[in-house]
Amino acid sequence: MTSNLLTVIIPSRGMLPLLEQCLAALGRSLEAAGAREQSTVAVVDNASRPPLPPQRIAAAGAELIRLDAHHSFARANNLAALRWPAEHYMLLNNDVLLQPETIAEMLALLRRIPQAGVCGARMVFPDGSLQHAGVVFGPGEQGPYHLLRTKPSHLMPRLEREFQAVTGACMLIRGELWRELGGLDEDYPFGLEDIDFCLRARQGGWRVFCCQGSESLHFESLTPGRSQLDRPSRKLFMSRWQGRYTLDG
Repeated sequence: MTSNLLTVIIPSRGMLPLLEQCLAALGRSLEAAGAREQSTVAVVDNASRPPLPPQRIAAAGAELIRLDAHHSFARANNLAALRWPAEHYMLLNNDVLLQPETIAEMLALLRRIPQAGVCGARMVFPDGSLQHAGVVFGPGEQGPYHLLRTKPSHLMPRLEREFQAVTGACMLIRGELWRELGGLDEDYPFGLEDIDFCLRARQGGWRVFCCQGSESLHFESLTPGRSQLDRPSRKLFMSRWQGRYTLDG
């Protein structure tokens, strides 16, 4: 077993100012969880033009991997996880600002529920409406979608809940499970590799939860070119999973 408690992986293509805010909020959350000294923060520069400046990433307390050619989201995460093995991995988007309590809550859930392999986080848009509080599945071509998305967060339930999937924008995963599944599936260009991972985890007997105690801020979908990459990922996901998940939304 590795001595590293947690490796946090943040792929980024440009967006340096927002990334630095993300890293600052992450640092506060790691400190509040008492996990800073046992953790590695890994930024994967996914072919940014110009490249992310190493000195600014180091000043923010993070390690840096530079990819000269653009790779899938899955590949970027898998490379960092391989380089910095840990008891837990956290996948984190560069447009998420964690609340100080979030990491402690997520780690506590995995400690409390041995069968829990994946834990997601409640997140809100800047206007206070819900961005993510768990993923549910609709009929036909609807497939997976975020439960209660854009509803006023202060009016929505805050009970911890089990789901079939949660978003990889902020996802805590047991290292044992990560290695069991071989990380994210690199066949996905960008998008739904996180939902695929959750469904594969459940096939193996693991459980997936979403913490609802704190609300982190998620700006969502700021990466250039994301919408074009989403379409082939969705086609692949539906070809593999449609009819194999429970309709719960």
